[in-house]
Amino acid sequence: MWRSLRSRVALAFLWLYEWVLARLGRTPDYGILELEIEGALAEHPGDSGFAPWLRPPARDFLGLLSTLRWAAEDPRLRGVLIRCRGIDASWARLQGLRRSLAALRAAGKKVWIHTDGAGLPEYYLASAADRISLTPAGSLDVVGLASESMFFLDALESLGARAEVVHVGAYKAAGEMFTRREMSAEHREMMESIIDDLYTQIVDDIAADRGIGSAGVRDAIDHGPLLSAEALERQLIDAVEYADEAQAALVKSLSDAATIEEADYVPRRMRAIRKRLLRAPRRHMAIVHVNGTIQVDGGDPAPWARRRGATSSELAKSFEEIRERDDIESVVVRVSSPGGSGLASDLIWREMSRTAADKPLFVSFGDVAASGGYYVAMAGRKVFAEPGTLTGSIGVVAGKANLKGVYEKVGINKEIVSRGRHAALYSDYAPLGGGERERIQAEASKFYEDFVAKVAAGRRMPAPEVDKVAQGRVWTGRQALSRGLIDELGGFEEAIAEAKRAIGVAVDRPVTVERFPKPQTPWLLALGRRFGGMSLRLDPLALLPDPARLVVRERVWAVLPFRIRIR
Repeated sequence: MWRSLRSRVALAFLWLYEWVLARLGRTPDYGILELEIEGALAEHPGDSGFAPWLRPPARDFLGLLSTLRWAAEDPRLRGVLIRCRGIDASWARLQGLRRSLAALRAAGKKVWIHTDGAGLPEYYLASAADRISLTPAGSLDVVGLASESMFFLDALESLGARAEVVHVGAYKAAGEMFTRREMSAEHREMMESIIDDLYTQIVDDIAADRGIGSAGVRDAIDHGPLLSAEALERQLIDAVEYADEAQAALVKSLSDAATIEEADYVPRRMRAIRKRLLRAPRRHMAIVHVNGTIQVDGGDPAPWARRRGATSSELAKSFEEIRERDDIESVVVRVSSPGGSGLASDLIWREMSRTAADKPLFVSFGDVAASGGYYVAMAGRKVFAEPGTLTGSIGVVAGKANLKGVYEKVGINKEIVSRGRHAALYSDYAPLGGGERERIQAEASKFYEDFVAKVAAGRRMPAPEVDKVAQGRVWTGRQALSRGLIDELGGFEEAIAEAKRAIGVAVDRPVTVERFPKPQTPWLLALGRRFGGMSLRLDPLALLPDPARLVVRERVWAVLPFRIRIR
């Protein structure tokens, strides 16, 4: 009864607030939404880059999807004008956004995109619009798709360091960056397959949306970058004009409809959504983000740093709170991780499994869900991935760093006194002996067996069938679907819709959502870092990429060895 009374009071306040705004002329009519899509579309509101607590939180990926969905459902809205530039996002997020633009068009809205200049990410997104315009001095920097794999062997040798690495899985190439100067045959085969499939996806999607043949798209990319006139001639764009001219053209095509900017539109739509929520019984769900390198403890990064990966300790607290709260009815776990620590991956999987035993839990893959990122997902009832999500990498790498040469170069000598045959196993000053290498190989093999077993149970597949598509091999989401490694192609919104259906809620009905782990406030950050007695600590490992830091700090890793950039 108390909750019902609070809802009625809140609803009355919203109506009063809207009435006051209307009387003050603060709610003018509109027909066209103007918004910008640019920069890093963070998966989590805490992943906001440099000095996140010194400025207001940026709009994140889920927030943008929500805005586009609200626009599709808004009967007042007749068109959307998007300025698109400098997007820092990979395949999964771009494909999710393209699907949102398609939903806008299906709802009868005109979707126009203007860009001052676009690379392949921006153009791939823009190709889903009704109309694309490009600034006269701009260009389409569409030159193809490339992968980059780094190899540190020469650098390590120059420092006097050596990586003692073993791996399980013929395609598990993460350790190769420390032990080779170039790709192995298996590594190259895997990369060729991934790049071929991703490139085919982008070409076919652009060709379908622009109404031109795939051969024409491939030829245009091969001749890129393209000047604005060249892009127009090849039918990749519809107009060469400035942003104000694009706006004027859309306004005229919609009978001089009024425009509204995103900053004004979102609060108005949020108030409308709140009214709907207050008129019905409250339904509540959780979204948990597993982002970045998976670690047991991410340490205490500097105040100016971004979030440092997915830590098992922080996620364990989140899942424990979710299990204890009766108001949270279902859970969506958003995984965007190349993996990391094998131990941390297992601990997160355990917490997700415990939560899934109490409440419906679904998994949505972001740009990458590989190795440890794929491992944790096996606790989900259903797994969604975009066609371009890097998926799988069911394999293990183990070992340690031998830094004896580094110490000697800087004039440091270590004397080891030990009892026990393998007491110096974890020393960074002693090489692996034959028996010690066998022990680490056995540990990695056992972890791989457990990994395959968890996949077999989670995917309801025989272990031998899992092993055939495992071996450390990475697949695209589309390839993973055909091999039974995921349940369905889709993204954030498809997983949320499934979580609604699991608790008997209509897909089009709004629910309240709580996100975990919760971003820390500036005061909590200050307290957590003990600014009163702060000391400066330089960590040279922070200069290395995450996999390189793992070779020093962890013994068993489940991590992706490469990145793919879209250009």
